[in-house]
Amino acid sequence: MHFSVAVFVAVVSTTVLPVPEEAALLATGYAARLNGVPLPVAALAAWAAVVVGDVVGYLAGRYLMGFLGRTRVGLRVVPEPRRAAGARLVADYGPWAIVLARCLVGVRGVVYLAIGAARYPGGRFLAIDAGAALVEVGAVVAVGFGAGALRSRASSGTLALAVDVAVLLAGASAFVVSRVVRARMSVKR
Repeated sequence: MHFSVAVFVAVVSTTVLPVPEEAALLATGYAARLNGVPLPVAALAAWAAVVVGDVVGYLAGRYLMGFLGRTRVGLRVVPEPRRAAGARLVADYGPWAIVLARCLVGVRGVVYLAIGAARYPGGRFLAIDAGAALVEVGAVVAVGFGAGALRSRASSGTLALAVDVAVLLAGASAFVVSRVVRARMSVKR
C-alpha cells in the first residue's frame, strides 16, 4: 500500500516538476521489481497518477488558458509558439492528438492545455487519454520492471552496476529528449 501511494505521488508530481513522466515510470517498474511489488500494482498506481495529471492539464487549459495566456507568467510557462504548436496538433489530428501527445516526451502538457482550451469534450478526452495511458504507462513500467528483474538476477557487482547505470541513462535520456523537444517547439512557429 505504501509503495502504491509513493508511486502515485512521485508520478503525479511530474505534472509540476521538470521531470519527464517516463523517467518516473521507468523508476516505478524498476523499484517495484527490486522491492517485490507485483507489476500490475505498480502499473495501476502509476496509471492513476498519469490520468490525474493529464486531467489537471486538460482542465487548466479549459478553464484557465484564456486568462493565463494574457499574463506574463502564463506566457512564460506556455510561450506562444508552444501554444500555437499544441493548437495546430489539435486542429490537424483531433482525438488522435491525445494519443500522439501521450507518446511525445516534452509536449504532452502543452497539447493537453491546448485540447482543454479548444473545448474538446471532457468525457471523450478522459476516455481516449485513459486508454492511451494504459498502454504507454504499462509498457514503460514493464520495461523498468524487466530491468529490475535483470538487476536482481545479477550475480556480480559489475553487472548490477551496469544495469543501474543503464536505467539511470534511460531516465536521463528522457529528460534530454524532453528539453530538446521543448527547445525546438519554442523556436518553430
